[in-house]
Amino acid sequence: MVVYELPLQDNGRVVLPAALRKALGLTKGDKVLVEAEGDQVTLTTARLRRKRAQEIAKKYAQPGVSIVEEFLQEKRAEAARENEESEHSSEVSGS
Repeated sequence: MVVYELPLQDNGRVVLPAALRKALGLTKGDKVLVEAEGDQVTLTTARLRRKRAQEIAKKYAQPGVSIVEEFLQEKRAEAARENEESEHSSEVSGS
């Protein structure tokens, strides 16, 4: 782990050292994400966060199964159940 001591400039600006920008693959105009939790601040990029999320998702994905298709099937089944429940409650209430 590398620790940088960065001075807080006018209006709260902090300049990231070139070595850190290079390590994170940052270029002018890129957006960074700053997370604050308690007394800790974490800086990352949307690209790196997306990559980590994809790596986590891969651990749980079944080979040959589309996560999107699986999600859509679950949503369709949920909608069908809700539709059946709605029709059943209409029949029970006599509407």
